Amino acid sequence: MTPLNKENAIVSLYKSNKTVFSIKDLALIWQIDNSNYLKTKINRYLKSEKLYFIRKGFYALDGKYDVVELANKMIVPSYFGLYSVLAREGVNFQYDSRVFSVSRESRTIVVGETEYVYLKIKDSVLLNPLGLRFLGDKTISTKERAIVDLIYLWSGFAFDNLSNVDWDKCLAIANIYQSSKVLEKVKKLKEAYA
Repeated sequence: MTPLNKENAIVSLYKSNKTVFSIKDLALIWQIDNSNYLKTKINRYLKSEKLYFIRKGFYALDGKYDVVELANKMIVPSYFGLYSVLAREGVNFQYDSRVFSVSRESRTIVVGETEYVYLKIKDSVLLNPLGLRFLGDKTISTKERAIVDLIYLWSGFAFDNLSNVDWDKCLAIANIYQSSKVLEKVKKLKEAYA
């Protein structure tokens, strides 16, 4: 492949509508298949402050990158959800600065002052698209999926505001976990809040 010239390389990053770039993203966008040349180019842009270093293997155009996009890219496959989605959707009121996602492994990654917390869930659930929204480079759970994920992962979790939940969606999502306990808990919540 023929690499882009210096001016077009940065413009192409802006045009990509991404805020976080993995090494693979940069290779594809810049059309570079030589890994040594790619590393040299990345280092030049870091030194000239045209690229921002997030953590090993991940870059941005500046420090204002999308934390959800980064969370999805650091562990693949994964999706943004759990406490983070419930706080954004007004289901839970407690503030938590951590970024929560679901993945194949339980792990915490610290980037700057932000903790990215991944909780493990079985592949048959993780890879099922029911209750997930796909927004470009981001995969985000709906509040219904986040509720059922938390019931599955931690049955004792307390929710603050369940008034605007679609319980039929929760019931449909609950079936993918193949757990009678999850299904029963969702049915009880539906009876209490629907």
